Amino acid sequence: MEENNEYMQVVILLNKDIESITHDKVKVIRIKDKKYNLLIMKDYWPVIGELDGDIYFDGDESFSYEGIKGFYVLSHDIFRLIIVEENHKE
Repeated sequence: MEENNEYMQVVILLNKDIESITHDKVKVIRIKDKKYNLLIMKDYWPVIGELDGDIYFDGDESFSYEGIKGFYVLSHDIFRLIIVEENHKE
């Protein structure tokens, strides 16, 4: 990833697909889990977690995944999300 002072990179891997989806210009990530809410921005400390809820990405293009189960890790301004189950609602 080229050096950029404003954005994070997001890599999404869907459990059923082999290939990943990459977004290079994300400014803010909002995680709404059953137990917590988390706001991640550039230069946020490294974090790893499990998600059972919704996730929203804001940047040059905004997109979201709602009702998912998965795992995420943020390191060196690269956010990686593995979606295990989509449209999960209890």
